[in-house]
Amino acid sequence: MNLVKTQFKSSFALACLKELKQKQDDLLDDLNASMALEEFIPSVFKDGGVKVKVKSKGNKYTITINDKDYDSSELPVVYWKHLKSKLIIKN
Repeated sequence: MNLVKTQFKSSFALACLKELKQKQDDLLDDLNASMALEEFIPSVFKDGGVKVKVKSKGNKYTITINDKDYDSSELPVVYWKHLKSKLIIKN
């Protein structure tokens, strides 16, 4: 049996580690936002998922979560910051 040695360039290994770190950070951010939302609305995930819509007029945002409207200032800061980072602005 022949053994095959694989050697990665350090720049490739570093790029892979950076990508994994970013994915880990994103997942942790998702988890923290979900936990904050569940603390704010305890039954939010009772059906297994959550339906969210965001409407804006200028700098005022209305967020509809499972068919109930909330002002952005009512939401937990962690969740609103996470949600806002995911928004795609339509022109």
